[in-house]
Amino acid sequence: MTDNYPIFILGTQRSGTTLLARILSAHPDIFIQNELDLSKCFDQKHDTPTITDAIKHQILTKSDVCIDTEISKNQHLVWGLKDPQLTEHTNKLLLFLPKSKFILIVRDARGVVNSYIENKWGLGTNAYSGSLRWRKEVSQQLDFMNKYPDNFLFIRYEDIIEDLETSMKQVCQFLGKAFSQELLKYDQKSSNYIKRRENINTFKKPDPTLATKWKNRLSTFQVSIIEELCDDLMTRLDYPLLTQGVTLNPWQKLYFIIHQKIIGEIQLQYRWRKSAIFSWLQKYQNKAFFKER
Repeated sequence: MTDNYPIFILGTQRSGTTLLARILSAHPDIFIQNELDLSKCFDQKHDTPTITDAIKHQILTKSDVCIDTEISKNQHLVWGLKDPQLTEHTNKLLLFLPKSKFILIVRDARGVVNSYIENKWGLGTNAYSGSLRWRKEVSQQLDFMNKYPDNFLFIRYEDIIEDLETSMKQVCQFLGKAFSQELLKYDQKSSNYIKRRENINTFKKPDPTLATKWKNRLSTFQVSIIEELCDDLMTRLDYPLLTQGVTLNPWQKLYFIIHQKIIGEIQLQYRWRKSAIFSWLQKYQNKAFFKER
């Protein structure tokens, strides 16, 4: 049986973590779980065997996949977890070093913030709040990576989009796996991922225009805000700046903070009501079904 330690994929939301996990899962010797209830995996658990068992249990519950059974079928299998919320649990992930391998995927702050703004779950995110979030999370991820750099592979979303084959060969080498042409046909493979508006592009071949879509969506002012707040990190990660940045005054910052709270609350209420209505309809349909029988 192979080493039982999982691999982990880290990145902010909208940075390409789902795309990367979907591509890697097309490899015959790789299984990547797409997101779990991390509180049940990490909270009140303080050693790697306990956390690992909790992750396996969550995978079995959510995806009906028994990792130990799959390993017994394929001793070359490597398995792991992708979840943007993993960044919140780096203190527990330290327990897996230096045994586990980590892949950190980063995307241009402007692309991430634009995606935050365009998605309904963005909870009122604007250029100001989105920039602060990207800067905070990416800084934390890079600091975590620097503790054990040999256990990490750093990869950019844009590199995957522009040259999938070269990027996947790099990932396979890092994971100790032979490159498989199946990775290039990931969009033709069946997936246990539910197709949603937010992940629709992971069911298609890489589209280079996605990497620069923000150029046609964000205003110059929005780009200036993002670059002002994230300039050091963006430069460090080889994302060229296009503006001189802009310094917001206290009133502008207050506006963006209030904007997110108000719009975010509206979106939360919409999601809650939509979920409640769906649950009621499902319950009604079940009652009607059993009544007819």
